[in-house]
Amino acid sequence: MKARVRVFGSAFAALVVLCFLAWPPLTAAAAAATSGEEDDQPRLEFRFDNDDYAVTSGQIDAAEPQKFSRLAVRLYGGLSRVAAGDVNEGVDGYFELLEIYESEGLGSLTGGYSPVHMGANFGADFIYQISPMIGIGFGIGYLRSSSDSELTLAYEGGTFSVEAKPTLSAVPIHLGVFLTFPAAGRISLTASAGAAYYAGLKLEGTELTTSSSGYWDERTLSATRSSLANLGFQGSLGFEYEFSSKIGFFVEALGRYAKFKNFETVTGTHESSGGSLETTEGKLYIQTETDPEWSFSIFTVESTPPVDDVDTTYREPKIDLSGFSLQAGIRIRF
Repeated sequence: MKARVRVFGSAFAALVVLCFLAWPPLTAAAAAATSGEEDDQPRLEFRFDNDDYAVTSGQIDAAEPQKFSRLAVRLYGGLSRVAAGDVNEGVDGYFELLEIYESEGLGSLTGGYSPVHMGANFGADFIYQISPMIGIGFGIGYLRSSSDSELTLAYEGGTFSVEAKPTLSAVPIHLGVFLTFPAAGRISLTASAGAAYYAGLKLEGTELTTSSSGYWDERTLSATRSSLANLGFQGSLGFEYEFSSKIGFFVEALGRYAKFKNFETVTGTHESSGGSLETTEGKLYIQTETDPEWSFSIFTVESTPPVDDVDTTYREPKIDLSGFSLQAGIRIRF
């Protein structure tokens, strides 16, 4: 089991609209004097025929700068996929071992290992609009991928099964630029790019082996990483449909690069039907056993750095959350 991650930003632009309002000259008519009486002050009279010189409401509107919402909130959720290459390599060790047994004619298999890839994500973005097309914002989300696997080897006289459930999760906190390009009618194209810090990076897993004879063996793993080096990059493309000037619905595809070093803290437990619970704290390694005809890899927790030998090698895993998300949500403008 395992983990990894990385900020960048961008900003800018101002929009100024200049409008001119023309006002035509007015025509004046002189007032006539009455029988021997004279006004103290001359009077002027203005007449507009058929509103020839009236200013239309359209002209008044054009004189004012276009207004737009400065603040917006995006709420979203969707499906996510992570690479998790080393996580899968470390979790499926006993599955590989049973496949070796089958290849040597020691039984037949039912089931298989399901890699940790697909999951869910959701979150919120808070955006300040520099212009109607350009905004700067930050967001916080939750990303989680998990899988359930079971493989059973049926051999003469009984069965042997292995089950595994690894879960990889993190809380991405990102900062970036959000762009909106009017396309047609109420539809706009959207894009974003920025950096993300992956807080709360965590790997949890349980692996259970059982046999028809009543024997069982359970191993658990809990690994965390909270380094400031948990940094990655992400970008998205999509489109938005505006229901009104305040509410819009969007769909987008987001890609991310988030690959990190080994976990800082790892706790492993081991319990079986024939013994007491054992707990080990240390570092996580991928242990690879090799033979001229086969090899398999499995996670191991070691309190001191292990040493390679002719048949066994060790290496620290990388934690890879790189992948993509397909998500949808609403944008609320204030």
